[in-house]
Amino acid sequence: MRKKLAAATTGLLLITGLGVGVGSATSASAVTRGNYCGIYTLAEPEVSYGDRGDAVKAVQCALNRSVRGVNLAEDGIFGGLTYNAVVKFQGCAGLAKDGIVGPKTWRQLDNWSDWDTKAFWIC
Repeated sequence: MRKKLAAATTGLLLITGLGVGVGSATSASAVTRGNYCGIYTLAEPEVSYGDRGDAVKAVQCALNRSVRGVNLAEDGIFGGLTYNAVVKFQGCAGLAKDGIVGPKTWRQLDNWSDWDTKAFWIC
């Protein structure tokens, strides 16, 4: 019985990454609670209207998972629809509604987009 318990405990530690030397560390703040939107990039540069690229895709993904009904194309183009969704999100998060995704907006996007259920929409 003890051998089975020890084997099960070891297996659990390996699966969860709590075992010694298992898992990897990262410094990006985007990696929390299983961030789905990190598939695009873990970089979080300031992005705003007119910008393009993987960071914009990550913003669009996070907005889709945080704001009810935005349904943004995750195309990496920061256009009018993305701008409007950012402003709406910022208002719901109690941030300045400037349409610019800087450190404070990234932090809130990271927090709200990490939930795996739509029961946790911010607005």
